[in-house]
Amino acid sequence: MERTRKRSRWFILAAVILGTAIAGAALLAFLFNVRLVSALIIKDSTGAIIVRLPLQDGQFVHHYIHSIHKTPVDEYFEVHGSSLDLTKVKYDTYGVGMPSDAGEGFSIENGRFVVVLHRSFSSIPIRVSIVPDHGVIIGGTLFPFTRWVPQESAITLSAGRMLIFRNGRISPK
Repeated sequence: MERTRKRSRWFILAAVILGTAIAGAALLAFLFNVRLVSALIIKDSTGAIIVRLPLQDGQFVHHYIHSIHKTPVDEYFEVHGSSLDLTKVKYDTYGVGMPSDAGEGFSIENGRFVVVLHRSFSSIPIRVSIVPDHGVIIGGTLFPFTRWVPQESAITLSAGRMLIFRNGRISPK
């Protein structure tokens, strides 16, 4: 009987401590405006995480200069859980290396070709271009991959989640 009471007291004490910890975490999250948001994760060739970039709206653009046409190409992605969903591609010059099918729709917007797509990837392997401005655009800001790795490095893009504090401004390494 005494043993049961001791266990019961320990159980109550553990429940009170756990409840207090959860309430404290919720209060801190409220006070410091902590949010869980989608993130773009960039890894090096060994699989080590180089940087996590918060995606306030769950979207980013893979931006590069086409190696043959020397014109910009923008691949628009949305993050859904652990999936990177390619929704459209915008480019300036039609020809070699550019989408040749209409996908789910083809149009011209502001002088650029636009192909609407719905393709999902768990990760995207990339070789960082020697041509400047190869990177990702998040919230209207271009983050060149050479900010973190040298040209011609092998990297991988994948999706994840991360906690951000306050206004969640991007300020990666």
